[in-house]
Amino acid sequence: MPKQDVSSRHFQRKISDFCELRIAPIASKRVLENIRPYLISLIIYRKSPPLLNGRIDWTKIGETCGVEDEMTAELKHHLRPGLDAILRWLRMPPAAEDVRPSKSKTKSPKPVRRAPAPVASATRKPQRMGSDNTPAQSASAPRGPQPKPVQEFPEPLFEAADDPQSFQDALIYQMRRFGDSYWQLYRAIIRLGESFDHKTLLSWIQGERAPRSIASFDILARIERRYRLTPGYFKAKLPHQARSLNGHDLGDISPAERRRLAWHLPDDFGSLPFSEREEILDWVRRVIISGSTDYRRYQAAASKQRYAIRFPGITYGGGSLSPRSAALTIGDNRSAEESFEDPDLLSGVVDAPPRLAMEMADLIRFKTSTLTAIGFPRNGVWGEETASQKIEHLGLMFGALAASPAGIVKGRGVPLSQLTFGLLIFPGVWDWYLQWREQRRGF
Repeated sequence: MPKQDVSSRHFQRKISDFCELRIAPIASKRVLENIRPYLISLIIYRKSPPLLNGRIDWTKIGETCGVEDEMTAELKHHLRPGLDAILRWLRMPPAAEDVRPSKSKTKSPKPVRRAPAPVASATRKPQRMGSDNTPAQSASAPRGPQPKPVQEFPEPLFEAADDPQSFQDALIYQMRRFGDSYWQLYRAIIRLGESFDHKTLLSWIQGERAPRSIASFDILARIERRYRLTPGYFKAKLPHQARSLNGHDLGDISPAERRRLAWHLPDDFGSLPFSEREEILDWVRRVIISGSTDYRRYQAAASKQRYAIRFPGITYGGGSLSPRSAALTIGDNRSAEESFEDPDLLSGVVDAPPRLAMEMADLIRFKTSTLTAIGFPRNGVWGEETASQKIEHLGLMFGALAASPAGIVKGRGVPLSQLTFGLLIFPGVWDWYLQWREQRRGF
C-alpha cells in the first residue's frame, strides 16, 4: 500500500476519534453523523476546508453538512482544532483567527430612552418597510448564502482524462470531476422517504465495502445517470464479479434454494413481470439445478458425500431434524481410537454434540438479539437468512473437521466430542480447511 494511503487512513481514524471526543459531547447525534463524514471526505479528497478571506467559512461548512441552524459558537470552537489539523496535514498555511466582537468598555453606557410604542404595537409588532415599500428582512433572520440547490445533471468541471480501474478510485474520480461532495451526492440521488443509509455510500468511498445488493445496484445506476456515464460503468469495476446479488424477491422459496437460484438470476429480476420471473425460475430449476451442466454435475456429486453437522433446535428456515445426537455423541472418557466414527460419519449428516450445540446457540442468540449483554459489543446484527447461512456453513466446516481422513470426504478426523468453536482461534485449522475446500471443489 502506498505510504500516502497509509497516512490517509491513519489520519481518518484520528479525525473520527476527535469527533467522538470533542463533537459528540456538545452536539446532537445528527450533527455528529453529518460532520464526521464531511471531515473524513476532506481527507479522502485531500481538499482544504472552505476559506473566506483567509478565515474558515463556517457558513459554507454548515451548508455542506446540512447543520446551518446548529452551527453555534460552541460547536465552531470545538470543531476548529480538527479543521486546523486537516490544514496542517495538507501542508497548507493555517487559517486566520475568526473575527471576534470587540469587548465592551468598562464604563457602562448610558441607558437609551425609547419613544413610547404606538397603540397598534399592543396587538401586533409593525413590520419595517424598505425603500420600495416592501417588508424589509428582520435582523434576526438567518444570514449567509442559501443551501446549494440539487442539480439533476451537474456540468463537469473538467473533461475525463483518466479511467481508474478500481471501483473506489472511479467513484472518487467522478465525484471530483463533477464537484460533488459525499453529502451533496447523497442528497442528489436518494429520494424522499427512502431508507438507504448515508454511511453505506461513505463506506464505498472509503473502500471499506462494495455494492452487493439489488438496492445498492439501483443506487449505482442513479449515480451513472447523474454523471451521464455508460450503464454498468461502476458495476464492471466491482471486485468479485462472480458473486451473486442479495435482495432478490423470490417469495416463499426456502433460504437454501434462494441462495442457489441467486447465482443465475438477472440483476433486474425484481422489476420484471410476474410471468417472466416464473419463467426464469422454471428455466433455472430445469436447466441449471436439475440439468446436465458442469455446475449441476459437480453439485450432484458433492451432494452424495454427506458429512455436515446439524444443530437441532437452532436451524433457521429448515424442516425437522434427525434426532440422532444421543446415539452418535461420543463420551469424553473414550479414547481417540474408540471415538473415531466410521468413514464419512456414517455417510450422512449427524447432529452436533451437546457442547458444540450450546456454543452455536449462544452465538446465534448473541448475533440475532436486539440488544446485547452489557460489556459485549458486536459489529452488526444477523437477520434470519444470514443466521441460517452461517449455521449451514459452520455445520459444513465442523463436519469436514470430523470426517474420517480415510473416507471419500478426506476430512481431518477430529472426534465429535472434541469439536468446539475454540478450534477456530488456531490459524492452522483455517489453513487446512481452506486447502481442503479448494481441493474438493477443483475449480
